[in-house]
Amino acid sequence: MRSKLGVALAGAAALIAIGGTATPASAVDMQPMSKHTGTAGCFNWSWADGDVTTTVYFHNTCDRTEWIDITWTHGGGEYTAPYLAGTKDSFKDYGSVKSIRDAGPWTG
Repeated sequence: MRSKLGVALAGAAALIAIGGTATPASAVDMQPMSKHTGTAGCFNWSWADGDVTTTVYFHNTCDRTEWIDITWTHGGGEYTAPYLAGTKDSFKDYGSVKSIRDAGPWTG
């Protein structure tokens, strides 16, 4: 009786070990998100690749108000806005980022 129980336990342990290392196909296909960082004029920026949308985080490091210009890959979408000196903010849109640039000082 003990030997049958030992074989059964060994078999159960093997199944658990195999099941514990099996990974669903969707998890195998997923890739880690790539993080992008950089500087454009007065702005330090970063974003991570998203599936549908992408959020860009940025910081105006200059002592004056500057315009940031972010261009997106979907249909030529563009975001342009002035940011005060030292401001940290973010902007989210559909698609991925094509380019980020400092569009110059605010003269208003």
